Amino acid sequence: MALEAIGVPVVGSCRTVGLPRSTYYRRSRGYRHYKPVPQPLHQADRQQPAALDTDERAAVINVLTDDRYADKSVVQTYWRAFDAGQVACSQRTFYRIAKAERLVGDQRRTRSHGFSTSRTPAVATTSVGELWSWDITELRGPTRSDRYFLYLAIDVFSRFPVAWCIEHTESKERAVSMFTDAISTHGAPRVLHSDNGAVMRAHDLIDTLTTTGALMSYSRPRVSDDNPFSESLFKTIKYDHTCPDRFDSIDHARQWTHNFLHGYATEHRHSGLGRHTPASVHDGTADQIRQHRQDHLDQYWAEHPERFRKRPTAPQHPLQTGINTHLLSQTG
Repeated sequence: MALEAIGVPVVGSCRTVGLPRSTYYRRSRGYRHYKPVPQPLHQADRQQPAALDTDERAAVINVLTDDRYADKSVVQTYWRAFDAGQVACSQRTFYRIAKAERLVGDQRRTRSHGFSTSRTPAVATTSVGELWSWDITELRGPTRSDRYFLYLAIDVFSRFPVAWCIEHTESKERAVSMFTDAISTHGAPRVLHSDNGAVMRAHDLIDTLTTTGALMSYSRPRVSDDNPFSESLFKTIKYDHTCPDRFDSIDHARQWTHNFLHGYATEHRHSGLGRHTPASVHDGTADQIRQHRQDHLDQYWAEHPERFRKRPTAPQHPLQTGINTHLLSQTG
């Protein structure tokens, strides 16, 4: 019997039992206009008969990435391309594709050295020494006016700290010195990634790195996710339970950071490295350690197979990582 027939309010009753009103009305009226399907598809997964085909979608993307429209908005680009006969779709469809491809931001050219700062950076690495990431963060001193600056560069594939220093100020000269020493020790990376700070953009630093063959990659303005490895390590440092809320002096900050980074590199079992330490991945001993772990697991499994649903496997450190690598898989 319908709720209306016995004077019970539909809205309150549906809210009480957690039932959508649309479902109630369908059921109370005997499915006259609704036939449920056994395995319904989500709207996004359904084949749309009016959707653009692969070639038409590629044509839209080509227009969106055309240098002639680099300083134009999506709407301006659409109508200019439409008038030129380059696209045959609606403005809404054009914008939807632009949003899906992350091409709705400022596409204008900016002065760069290998990578544009307005486009999403995408760099992959499959071995040690290919991609470094670096940044600068503040550490608090004994008083509110005391600020120390931690410069820190890591190898992205291994998360190994390849260079660091702590200074009273942000200085391009100190950054140049730090990377000169790091390159003499570890060799030059293929790509150095950073944000858009003044020190990162300093010509002296860029010249020092580009002469070694390194390419410069930069995060988009105000997008912290474009430099996740450095940001993550800074959070790890500052949230460590041994990290002082304020350091007594710059020497105190340097000593504590030295001890922390040494322990992080040689003892910390990193979740992003298959629980290997950054040092073991960096020096190539991670494979031997994984084999040792596997031998131990095999022995344990042989002694107590009833404790496992299947044969245990030692975790493998990732074979590829990088900055926004999902974009590379979409375009590759």
